[in-house]
Amino acid sequence: MIKTIKGCKDIYGEDVEVFRRTEEVLRKTVHEYGFKEIIPPVIEYSDLFRRSVGEGTDIVEKEMYTFTDKGGRSITLRPEMTASVARAYVEHHFETLPSPIKLFYIGPCFRYEKPQKGRYREFYQFGVEVLGDESPLLDAEVISLAYVIAERLGLKKLKVRLNSIGCKNCRPQYKKALQEALKPHYDELCDDCKRRFYTNPLRILDCKKEKEELKKSLPKITDYLCDECKEHFEKVKSYLDMMGIPYELDNTLVRGLDYYTKTVFEVVSEHLGAQNALLGGGRYDYLIEELGGRHTPGLGFAIGMERLVEVLKAEKTVSKEEKIVYIAYREGLEKNAFSVASKLRNAGLTVLIDSKGGAIGKQMKRASKKNATYTVIIGEEEAEKGVVQLKDMKKKEQVEVSESNLVSTIGGKDA
Repeated sequence: MIKTIKGCKDIYGEDVEVFRRTEEVLRKTVHEYGFKEIIPPVIEYSDLFRRSVGEGTDIVEKEMYTFTDKGGRSITLRPEMTASVARAYVEHHFETLPSPIKLFYIGPCFRYEKPQKGRYREFYQFGVEVLGDESPLLDAEVISLAYVIAERLGLKKLKVRLNSIGCKNCRPQYKKALQEALKPHYDELCDDCKRRFYTNPLRILDCKKEKEELKKSLPKITDYLCDECKEHFEKVKSYLDMMGIPYELDNTLVRGLDYYTKTVFEVVSEHLGAQNALLGGGRYDYLIEELGGRHTPGLGFAIGMERLVEVLKAEKTVSKEEKIVYIAYREGLEKNAFSVASKLRNAGLTVLIDSKGGAIGKQMKRASKKNATYTVIIGEEEAEKGVVQLKDMKKKEQVEVSESNLVSTIGGKDA
């Protein structure tokens, strides 16, 4: 028997229902904020992620699915989608369009990491990107959007973890200070962080293996911000205050990708315990330039859909009772059944037509097994009179209804 590849999963049953309902909320909400969809390709040249995500990141060093194609080119299954959006911005000259450009996406990504609940090697990512404007108002608006999405999905006890990681002007001074503070503790660091000490010490703050006591004792990056970054961050906080978005400052929050600058954030739910992060993102003002474009500020966030589905299933926040109408009929009345089904489907209802036939009693049992909300029963007498018997499967009540009033009685979209 051939099974799914490790770290991949079939999405079916309740997971599909929650996934699609969640997607509906996400799409509706970002549309209200003026975002338009972009669908990048699943495969990209490997250099895109090496240059954007960063050579020293876990993604590039350990997790990318990279192969050589038949033309001898190094190709990678995308591990994230911000880099692809940035590449599209440069390639298609989006800079000629009115800014800021607001884009959203949803699609599969791939990372070779240890599979666990809510985290897979193939996973779906939803995200937004705002390109072409450095205003701190946009930082606050994007954070607000992330918070509103979590609220609309019914998640509780929400707040934003917030930090600024500076820019290329002030971050080098902080890196030196961080290395000096870490020197006495070098032997305590994990093997990855010993390497990061020389290449990218900020990533040590993001490492789950290091002691929280050590992290909290280290210098705070906000004490090293240049005047521009400090002013930007103060304005972001003031706008969040105006919007009523609850946040707390977290000096250990750096995010795991090299392209971030200035504002970084996560939306968390205290209701979820230790693994409480729902989504994360930040500003990346040098990414477009790094990929060959002109200087173009940008920011965004991304959500792992599998993780979100697990949370929403556990919290039961996106349950939606769907009306299922089952049609049972006497032999020879298939035409009547098709006609009724068509009317109900046109009204937006889910309709199942019994395909096995036989006694009406057996068809009713099959309707029950399919969790039908209503069963429409069509017999010879009903067909002649232009009526049906409508049984409410939960209340166990049955009434005669004319075909013309069936939609309004059940309650379709046109009722």
